[in-house]
Formats: sequence, C-alpha cells, structure tokens
Amino acid sequence: MGTKKEINIAVVDACEFTLIGLEQLVRRDPVESMNIRFHGFMDIEDLCCSGIDYDAVIYDPLNTRNFMVNVEQDIQAIKKRYHRARVYIYSSSVGFLKVSSVDGMFNKSISLGDLEVLWRIITSRISSAGTNYHLNISVDAGKNACLTSEEASVLRGYAWNLKTKQIARLLGCNVRQVYFYKSNAMNKLNVMRGPAFHQQIRCILN
Repeated sequence: MGTKKEINIAVVDACEFTLIGLEQLVRRDPVESMNIRFHGFMDIEDLCCSGIDYDAVIYDPLNTRNFMVNVEQDIQAIKKRYHRARVYIYSSSVGFLKVSSVDGMFNKSISLGDLEVLWRIITSRISSAGTNYHLNISVDAGKNACLTSEEASVLRGYAWNLKTKQIARLLGCNVRQVYFYKSNAMNKLNVMRGPAFHQQIRCILN
C-alpha cells in the first residue's frame, strides 16, 4: 500500500456543525489515496493567520463574524495567502449573491446524496490533476437573485435590527444609498417569489 497524500481543507464557518458534518461525510465515504484533514476557522482573518498550506477552502460568506458581505474580496484574500488552494462556497446564500471568481458553489439546502456526489468530484480532481485542476460547479435551490455585496450587507443590517444610519456608517456611504441598495435587493428578491420564497429569504437574513 502506497503512502496516502495529505490533503488539508480549511472550513471557514461560524457554525461548528458544518465542520462536523463534512468530517462525517469523509468518514462515510473515505478516499483511499488521501488522508483528508479539516481545519475550522471563524472568519477569513483567522484563516489567513494559519501557517498550513491548504489544498481547498470551503466557506460561508454569511455565517462569519463580519458585517460586510464581500465575497470577491474574501476570495482574493484567500488566494493571495494560499496560492494553490481552490475556494468553494457552501452556503444558503448560493443563488442570492453575485460571485465570479470562486471555484465552486454549493447550497446548504441540497440533499446529502447530492453533496456526496459533489464531494467525490472535488476529491477526484485533486487526486487526478494535482494543483492545476479547474472546476466550477454551481448548485442552488432555484432562480438566482445576484445580490451585490452592498445589497446583501444592507439586508443583513436590517435583520440585525440596525438603524439605517448605523448601516450607512458601516458601509461607508450615506443614508440615501442604503435605501437604494435595499430597494434594489427587494426588487431582485421579489422576482424569485414562489412557494419557498419566505424560507429562502430567511436563509440570507438569519
């Protein structure tokens, strides 16, 4: 039996059950050629202080300690620190947020069976193509709203019961812009109205 390849995967998610669930998934469906180790972090800042060279980073842009939702900035920070790491979003925000530079996106509402299949694809690409593989998978629960970082942050601010002036201060803009972002966000989300609309909107606000 040959030596197993060490694979380090960072999970950036304030919810500890995400890390626990992924670890259980690997135990259920182990990859014989790999020794996969997960490392949990609360936010991007904590991750970037780690000295380990990660093969992949899985993170939820909504479930962190940061108020601002800026996925592109997060991805740039991760790839600047860990050049060979592939970045995957595993979040209820998939289908709501506009993202272009991520390697894959998976909604937390997908079934366990679908998640297992996607996990096999990721690990097979790691083993077959080393550090030069390219994979872009997007799995969500319905139509896309494509909220900007500002629009998502404004909705989060109101969900946290912040006043409009407080949100404006955190975003570095004026009150009128906050109302503009809110109006745009609600217009986009109204297009998605359907049987599961209220359940989906709770995901992005909670």
